[in-house]
Amino acid sequence: GDTSIQTKLEDGKYLIALSDGMGSGPEARKSSKIAIKMLERLLTSGFKKDTSIKLINSTLAANMQEDDMYATLDIAILDLYEGTLTSIQNAACTTYIKNKTNIRKIDSKELPVGILEDIELNPVITKLNDGDIILMCSDGLLESKEDISKDWIETFLKNVNTNNVQKLADLI
Repeated sequence: GDTSIQTKLEDGKYLIALSDGMGSGPEARKSSKIAIKMLERLLTSGFKKDTSIKLINSTLAANMQEDDMYATLDIAILDLYEGTLTSIQNAACTTYIKNKTNIRKIDSKELPVGILEDIELNPVITKLNDGDIILMCSDGLLESKEDISKDWIETFLKNVNTNNVQKLADLI
């Protein structure tokens, strides 16, 4: 049920988003795909992020009458000029920011999009430093190891000795 996107926006920002549709299989994939496709179209057309998310929420909520259509939404908008990350999470898993000395976490306290007619947005703006690595993940990754604690990713990131993003992804 996971869908993701990475795209450059016209205002010099970069969008990375991950959505996990509730449930499993084709139905879960359908709601996450709708959320991501709408997000891409709205943001690349110049809509503001809060307006875009509210439109996605309304669309999924309207369809919930027929199907249980809701999804997590984990949005990261990187301002490549300012060196900031704007993170908006609706029921998304923790986003991790790793640098040479520590791990910062951004956690979601909001409900998935599509459950309520009106949603609250709480963007978190984080200053990034040169060399920071951003790790966004869904519950599939966090729960992939049954014999390890739920915070295995944080422990792994603290102990891994690489700044190479591809190598880090391969190790995970």
